[in-house]
Amino acid sequence: MSLTLHSLSAASFILLCLLTLTACNNTENKWTDGQLKIIESLSIAGVQNPPNDPSNQYSHSTGASAFGQQIFFDKRFSSNGKLSCASCHQPQKAFTDGLSLSKGINETGRNTQSLIGSAYQRWFYWDGRKDSLWSQALVPFESANEMASSRVHVLRVIGKDSELRNQYEILFGDFPISVLDESIAENAGPWGDTETRDNWYRIPVDMQRKINRAYANVGKAIAAYETTIPVPKTKFDEYVQVLLEQGEQKASKLFTDEEKAGLNLFIDQEKSHCLRCHNGPLLSNSEFHNIGTGTFTGANLDFGRFLGIQAVVQDEFNCMGEYSDADAKDCHALRFLPRQIHNDMQGAYKTPSLRYLNKTGPYFHDGRFTSLEQVMEHYLKPPTPDSETPELVFTETEKRQLIAFLETLGYINSL
Repeated sequence: MSLTLHSLSAASFILLCLLTLTACNNTENKWTDGQLKIIESLSIAGVQNPPNDPSNQYSHSTGASAFGQQIFFDKRFSSNGKLSCASCHQPQKAFTDGLSLSKGINETGRNTQSLIGSAYQRWFYWDGRKDSLWSQALVPFESANEMASSRVHVLRVIGKDSELRNQYEILFGDFPISVLDESIAENAGPWGDTETRDNWYRIPVDMQRKINRAYANVGKAIAAYETTIPVPKTKFDEYVQVLLEQGEQKASKLFTDEEKAGLNLFIDQEKSHCLRCHNGPLLSNSEFHNIGTGTFTGANLDFGRFLGIQAVVQDEFNCMGEYSDADAKDCHALRFLPRQIHNDMQGAYKTPSLRYLNKTGPYFHDGRFTSLEQVMEHYLKPPTPDSETPELVFTETEKRQLIAFLETLGYINSL
């Protein structure tokens, strides 16, 4: 005999309805095949070994990495003997410094970016004014607000240290000993104050090139070390691994309902638009976007990518320069970079990774926000006329859910 609703008791009917509703909710809460593919694409499991940098033949050299690591943590290369690369890129803070604006000899105008995952990028600095990790590594030595040193001083530290000099020569060949000649001023380089620049241009051109070649090698060694910096797994990555290997029921034990709802919002391209910029295993497209944070008046002018394009093209240490190890045909990013000035690049900055947010704040290029709640409020404000951000509408619950998901991208264990 078939069972009908009329034959059920009131209690049985209510129980059946609850079971049916639960089953429907469970079905609705399951990830679709399309969602699973997107989620998988964001997992750190998609990160392979760092790619070769054609402009740096030493990028995967263990000897260069060891040499570069010593330089990275050595304070003698700064003008005051108190600063090293690690002063701003502290391993325990995801290779950042925890400050709104990085500070060396003086305070700079921008926030320190993490070095984790930097080996997978193609543009460096918030404005992309460098096109390789090694050319970026050279800038802080000579920056007046950072280490305020010079390329001659950097090479003299190496040349006068028998151990460092021996390592240099094993890797790169003869050290340019003429840089140790007292006729060359120690504070000599094309950047810095007037005296430093004047000293540089008193050096014969052929000697300048030898210094530049050796200085480039220093940057290549530092880049080799930075290439070895691991990209740690997060709670999110563990969730994805269990989700794909053992199924949703097992994975549900790793994520709260709020965190899962936040992930659902994050991958909802119509609702949040997060994936427009924050995609791939590093949760960044490594491109430049205007989100209404440029400063075009006052003392702290910052035009972002607008000037970064011009700087990278003119850089003597770029991929197509004489100190690069690449053939020009291998410099794809630089070769196909639009040379004309685009106004839409004014106020555009490189998309940062969303990984390790519990270590990399304050946030944005100028460190203007100290919390994810403040970041969220920025995106929920009506877009400015020059901003490319879409208009977003979130409830208070949705804000909390999205932030809860973002917090799963932090370190599982502190470095």
